[in-house]
Amino acid sequence: MHEALRTQLSAAGASAVSILYGGSVKASNAVALFGMPDIDGAGLWREVVPRHPQLARRMLFVTGDTLSPEAGEFLRHSHCPSLDKPFSKADLLAKLAELLA
Repeated sequence: MHEALRTQLSAAGASAVSILYGGSVKASNAVALFGMPDIDGAGLWREVVPRHPQLARRMLFVTGDTLSPEAGEFLRHSHCPSLDKPFSKADLLAKLAELLA
């Protein structure tokens, strides 16, 4: 990955929705924790799908719980990639490069 990535951070799902749709941010991809407070990763994805379907296909979910039935079902349904914790910076950059390709 040769270009710099601009990031916006959010501590919870509701503020992530505000960042994505409340300002001038034009997101090309999103990295979300599956277990975020207030709106989880799946809920954030459901908020994004009708408003920005291209972004919904370019979301990466970070989780330590891919073995749970709920997480596994969501990831199969959404076709979004996931990254299991713990991961390295190189792992994250490789997944982001796949999303941007």
